[in-house]
Amino acid sequence: MDPAECGRAGLPSSDNLLERAFMARIRADEHRAELATLQKEFDERPDVLDLKRRIERCEEERRQAIAKARAEGISKQGSFLLKIRTRKTRTVIPERFFARFGAETFVACSTVAIGKAEAAVGKGTFDDCCEVEVKELGVTVEYERPEGSE
Repeated sequence: MDPAECGRAGLPSSDNLLERAFMARIRADEHRAELATLQKEFDERPDVLDLKRRIERCEEERRQAIAKARAEGISKQGSFLLKIRTRKTRTVIPERFFARFGAETFVACSTVAIGKAEAAVGKGTFDDCCEVEVKELGVTVEYERPEGSE
């Protein structure tokens, strides 16, 4: 990416990649603050507020009409159909699974929720029974003051 693309045209390019990354984040934060100010000004305009109110009234009318149709058992009127999307979720009942397939299969495919285990036997009491995986969540560059510069 060209440094000019994030608003730093004309400034000398540093060979220090970490400094460039740090300063680019600072500039991005400044741009975000400017964008937030513009968004706030836009959101407070009377015409925008009026449009948001009209949208909300339409959404509320829609919710009420659907609720009334469901309460009255209406699923089709003329060319209009009430479509209800559903999703089925299955949950294994541990006791039944264990009884049917035995301990070996149960243990082979089981997982134990950390929160539930901690609630049952106490926090930190089973650390030796846990596998720890470290995932990288992101990378940042921080500024560290040189020694003796106060």
